[in-house]
Amino acid sequence: MTILDIKEKENSLITDNAHELICYATISEINSWNDVVNLYSEIKQNNFPKKVLLLLEDIGQCQYTSMHASMGDGLYFDTSELVEDDSEASWDNTRPLELQYHIEQLLKPENYIEFNNLPKKLKYSDEDQATLLQINVEPEEILDEVIQVKLVNSETETQKFAACLNGYFSCDLNPFESFSLIQHLDQSYDLEYIGLGASLLFFIKTTKFDANKTPQLLNDLSNFYQFNQSIHTQLEQHLSNHEYLILPYVESLEVFDLD
Repeated sequence: MTILDIKEKENSLITDNAHELICYATISEINSWNDVVNLYSEIKQNNFPKKVLLLLEDIGQCQYTSMHASMGDGLYFDTSELVEDDSEASWDNTRPLELQYHIEQLLKPENYIEFNNLPKKLKYSDEDQATLLQINVEPEEILDEVIQVKLVNSETETQKFAACLNGYFSCDLNPFESFSLIQHLDQSYDLEYIGLGASLLFFIKTTKFDANKTPQLLNDLSNFYQFNQSIHTQLEQHLSNHEYLILPYVESLEVFDLD
């Protein structure tokens, strides 16, 4: 049975906002991807207007590369002058301030990248594309045993990407490019960003999702990711039959051993 464990604060000096941003809850003993999505919706409803962000695969690596990505050009936030003392709680309590700074940076007009202007830096092998299709068919296979849940103070679902922005290596999408993709899927196709891992971005359909736009959506994605016709067709069929879509932001998917 899939278990949701809401975490108690271990240190009373940590603010509620910081605690929820670091780790509000965990999901474990996962039976199915549907269980995860249902819990996501439940947590979202119970904590509105805060947004819910899931860390789903290779969480340790995801957090490591996120830390480095957040130190990149236009994103580095110096917390040293904000801490009251050198305690762990004081450093943790700067997390909400860092979040707001990262949201501001993502939204700056000079940092905005139109989706159609994104560089086509991701060129996947046939094996990578087949792996992506298999991940979409059986997402349970690539989830960590324990998923982390964050609560994020952001105005939109897209902005919660700032709570764990990613894209550290030059051959991957950088944070601003990933944010452009997330915004495009949200604004043009009503796909809601729900979380990420060290390689993947996860989306679900909203109630406004228009199935008639699915062919155009796959045209956009195939053009951007340079998918072959077979994967284009199979992903289009997948999205017609399922409520979610999983997409990569990294150079290769060879880290997934799904044989």
